[in-house]
Amino acid sequence: MEYFFTGSIERIIFENASNFFKILLLNIEDTDSSLDDFEIIVTGIMAEVIEGESYTFWGELVEHPKYGEQLSASRYERKKPSASGLINYFSSSQFKGIGKKTAEKIVTLYGNDPIDAILEDPSKLDTISGLSKVKKEQFIAQLRLNYGSEQILSKLAEYGISNRYAMQIFDHYKETTLDVITDNPYQLVEDIQGIGFKIADQLAEQLGIADDSPKRFRAALLHCLLNICMNSGDTYVEARRLLEETLTLLEQSRQIEIDPALVANELTQLINDEKIQHVETKIFDNSLYFSEAGIQKQLHRILNFELKNLSSDERIEKKLQKVEKELGISYDSIQRQAIRDALSSKVFILTGGPGTGKTTVINGIIQTYAELHTIDLKKSKDLPIVLAAPTGRASRRMNELTGLPSATIHRHLGLNRDQEFQLLDDELDCDLIIIDEFSMVDTWLAHKLFSALPSHAQVIIVGDSDQLPSVGPGQVLADLLKIPELPKVCLEKIFRQSEDSTIVTLASQIRQGLLPADFTSKKPDRSYFEAQANYIPDMVVKIVASALRNGIKAQDVQVLAPMYRGQAGINNLNTLLQELLNPEKDLSFTFNDMTFRKGDKVLHLINDAEHNVFNGDIGYITDLIPAKYTESKQDELFINFDGQEVIYARKDWMRITLAYAMSIHKSQGSEFPVVILPITQQSRRMLERNLIYTAITRAKSKLILLGEISAFDYAIQTQGTKRHTYLIERFLEQDLPASEKDNDNSNDKETNQYRLTEENITTIDPMIGLSQEEIDFFFKS
Repeated sequence: MEYFFTGSIERIIFENASNFFKILLLNIEDTDSSLDDFEIIVTGIMAEVIEGESYTFWGELVEHPKYGEQLSASRYERKKPSASGLINYFSSSQFKGIGKKTAEKIVTLYGNDPIDAILEDPSKLDTISGLSKVKKEQFIAQLRLNYGSEQILSKLAEYGISNRYAMQIFDHYKETTLDVITDNPYQLVEDIQGIGFKIADQLAEQLGIADDSPKRFRAALLHCLLNICMNSGDTYVEARRLLEETLTLLEQSRQIEIDPALVANELTQLINDEKIQHVETKIFDNSLYFSEAGIQKQLHRILNFELKNLSSDERIEKKLQKVEKELGISYDSIQRQAIRDALSSKVFILTGGPGTGKTTVINGIIQTYAELHTIDLKKSKDLPIVLAAPTGRASRRMNELTGLPSATIHRHLGLNRDQEFQLLDDELDCDLIIIDEFSMVDTWLAHKLFSALPSHAQVIIVGDSDQLPSVGPGQVLADLLKIPELPKVCLEKIFRQSEDSTIVTLASQIRQGLLPADFTSKKPDRSYFEAQANYIPDMVVKIVASALRNGIKAQDVQVLAPMYRGQAGINNLNTLLQELLNPEKDLSFTFNDMTFRKGDKVLHLINDAEHNVFNGDIGYITDLIPAKYTESKQDELFINFDGQEVIYARKDWMRITLAYAMSIHKSQGSEFPVVILPITQQSRRMLERNLIYTAITRAKSKLILLGEISAFDYAIQTQGTKRHTYLIERFLEQDLPASEKDNDNSNDKETNQYRLTEENITTIDPMIGLSQEEIDFFFKS
């Protein structure tokens, strides 16, 4: 129940400059609650407030276990300030260079309610002696910031926006917040993480945007289009599905029936306005449409550039033989073909599963290329060879395996957090580029990469198409493998295995859709334990504890799981493993539902080329600094990512999460000595073959499988939903004779029956086998 409390602020007990959170003591003058006391602690998100002045706060009474009853404020209102309060406020540390005498002059000049008057006519400040132009400008700027933030936060509270989102909104738009919201509240959906269409739509309703407003329909269509693509991985959406999902969203948001024809008309208008694109009934978000077209265009640009110094097979073979002698390697016929084709082609694709020798072939390509072009690989400066990968860990692994410098694609391109280019030049400076783990590269990133390559470059794409596709829309590697004009070699023979190593063999069997008869049998490098979801947490803790007792380092153990929620989910497992591996210390910081401690293992969630940390990078918290000791006036975390220390103020903590357990998607591009993989029917909707295959191929030395055999079997037999993309058609259309391009219906006969018109647009003991002796024996083996 909401209550109000009116009174004067006795003192501000705590404030966090980064998120405006404050704790203050209020002397109660009036309230509609039954609280029988003369003062109360008030907590909440507030702009600048003045000690000694009167305010009214609205919120809920909550019981603090240590400090008793408090008011958790959702909104507040400032009463008319007194002259003495304003003098104290203006002469406070908020306004540098303004002493008490100058503050008195300002209040005398403008009266007892001067803030609006000052901001309306600051020129009168020129008459105050001792107030320099610089001090005056600083004073006005700070006053505008303080007063503006108060107005904005107050208005957002009136709109019913929670404190958490209010701070995110204000941090993003600053002083233009109210202008943006008034102009187009639906912009919040695109810019503010966590705000969906329904929240923005409720705000729009308060602002008077009608149920049948074209602006509302357009926002819902654009939101649904991109949302479907992000969730499904498709690069387009069929018009019928888009309309159906948009209508559902519109009607659920305001509980009112919508005429489908009106939404269909708005879809047509969006196409006419070129806000979205279409190919017959396929509807594309602009960025995905032009990115797919760009991939085809840029690859053809590179393919069509004649490179006069491309080596012949005979010359390559001669140099390769020399490399074999120097490296002490004997390549088989398929590997030799891969090296020859790679070095004699402008664009080449190398694929294969774990243990098939991709790294050996890559090293052969690099060494032979160096021989062909008389390059000293030991002089790494200004090498014409660029090595790249989509994640930081994958690029570092490339560096370890080749001995050459490697970096993320984002780092090479100078992409900032908003995925915008910051390249000093128009293109990358390279003659040969090798991109590893290409299955992780989505449509947007592939387009940016190929656009930045010079026409003379030779491009070698390396990946495993049986792994999970990119998190973002598209399946670029899988699609490129189906383009006839692109030379490719698939490595299938397994080299990296022995009697004591069965993980690679298991991965190969799973890739073929086979659940081997010995799946549950104990092996030297893997083990299986049957258990239902509610037993998984205890089992994981027990297994990790056993690993530690047997000399395995905590950082070498990684739990991978399909889902975040549920008993066997990532969030719960992280909490339990944090208590086991890094129990509570004297100082910890709480953020949302997480607690951060010194020594915690954390995962980076976005690409940040500026600080050279990327999505999927794992680091460790080395220090926690409270806000009162930092320049930013925010709590700060110091995190070490493979030797590089990065400082994160509280406002940036949404970029990290605990990493004792992590998603299989986030593990791509990484390898871990020990992988623990819990799979149960609880995560059935997420289960498919490439998910299990990807997880198993992350394990280098030991693999512990636990869960339900029925869930593993279901996943291995489920190939997953095929992504809908248009990249292959782009290449096929390019290859057609001009006279046939407009008449070819062979690629999608069912789709081509429809044209986008106004008429058709609508139309047991689960712990069995888990004895302590067995677990210990496994880790000792």
